[in-house]
Amino acid sequence: MAEKEAIEEAQRKLRSEFLQVLRSRRPSQVPLTVELAKPVATPLFQDAPPSIKEIEIMESCPKSDVENLEDLLEEENLYLNVEEGEQGRLPLLILQLKESDKQRKRPAVVFLHRSYSNKESMRPLLKAYASRGYIAISVDSRYHGERATSATTYLDVWDLIKLADYLTHREDIDPSRIGISGESFGGMHAWFAAVADTRYAVVVPLIGVQGFRWAIDNDKWQARVNSIKPLFEVARDDLGKDVIDKEVVEKVWDRIAPGLASQFDSPYSIPTIAPRPLLILGGAEDRRCPVAGLEIPRSMASQAYGEFQCLDNLKFIAEPGIWHRLTRFQVKESSDWFDRFLNP
Repeated sequence: MAEKEAIEEAQRKLRSEFLQVLRSRRPSQVPLTVELAKPVATPLFQDAPPSIKEIEIMESCPKSDVENLEDLLEEENLYLNVEEGEQGRLPLLILQLKESDKQRKRPAVVFLHRSYSNKESMRPLLKAYASRGYIAISVDSRYHGERATSATTYLDVWDLIKLADYLTHREDIDPSRIGISGESFGGMHAWFAAVADTRYAVVVPLIGVQGFRWAIDNDKWQARVNSIKPLFEVARDDLGKDVIDKEVVEKVWDRIAPGLASQFDSPYSIPTIAPRPLLILGGAEDRRCPVAGLEIPRSMASQAYGEFQCLDNLKFIAEPGIWHRLTRFQVKESSDWFDRFLNP
C-alpha cells in the first residue's frame, strides 16, 4: 500500500510539473468556444501523401457490417478556439453514425496524424470506428493541415487538454470512455496527452514512444533527427556548428518540449498513465523508436501497474521485422484494445 501511495504521489507531482511547463508557454487565455467549419476540399500534406498501401492498411481496420455506411455517417467540421494567436484555433473532424436515440452516450476515440500530414488522412480509421458505434475524432496538430504556416514540428498537448474539455461536455459522449491514439508524431502526442490529462481513459500510441535520453546517451538519435531534420539544421546554425551533434539534439528536444529528455522522458512519464489501459505498439527494427530504449520505461511501467494490481492493462508489442511504419497488425491490435476497454 505504501508503494502504491508513493507511485500516486509521483504521478501527481510529474503531472503538475508538466502542466506548469505547458501553461508557461501559453499566450493570454480565452474562453473555449466552438465554431462551425467547412469540410477541407484539398487537405494539405507537407510531405508525400499516404500511399495506396498506407491507405489500405488503415482501411483494414475492423468495421461493423452496416449497409449504406456512407449514407449513415454524420460528419462534423468544427474549430475550437483554445487560445489567442494564429495557432489558437484547433480544427476538428468528427464522424459518427446517425443516432435515433439522442440521449445515448457513446465512447469516443481521438486519432492523431503523423508529421507533415493532417486530420483528413485519418478518415479511414474514423469511418471504421464510427461504424462500430464510436464517435471518432481527428485534429490538425499545430503547423499542420489547416494550421500549416511552415514545415515546423511542435509538440504541444495543450490543444488535447482543451479538446478533452470539449469532448467531456458533449451530450452524446460518455466522458468516462474517451480514448486516444496516434501514429508516429501523433503517437507521441497521444502519450503526452495521457500523461497530462487523466480524462483520456485508454491510450494507444503507435510507433511514437521512445527513450529520448537513452537515444542521446547511446548515440541512437540519428534516425529520429533525420525525420524532422529542418528543425535540427536551424539549431545547428544557431549554435554555430558545422554538424548536428548531441548538443544540437538536446537543444531541439528542449525547444519542442522542455524536459523531454529529462524529467518527462518515457521512464518517468509512461508510469504516470497507470492504471489506465495502455497499449504501446511499435516495430522491432524501428530506429526512430529503438526497442532497447524502452526497456527501462517498460520495467518502471510494469512496476506501477503491478502496484495497482492491473498488469493486464499494460501491453508493449514490438512487431518483428518492422521498421517505422503503420501495419495491419497495429491497426487490428489497437482496435481490439479500444473495444475491450471502451466498447465491450
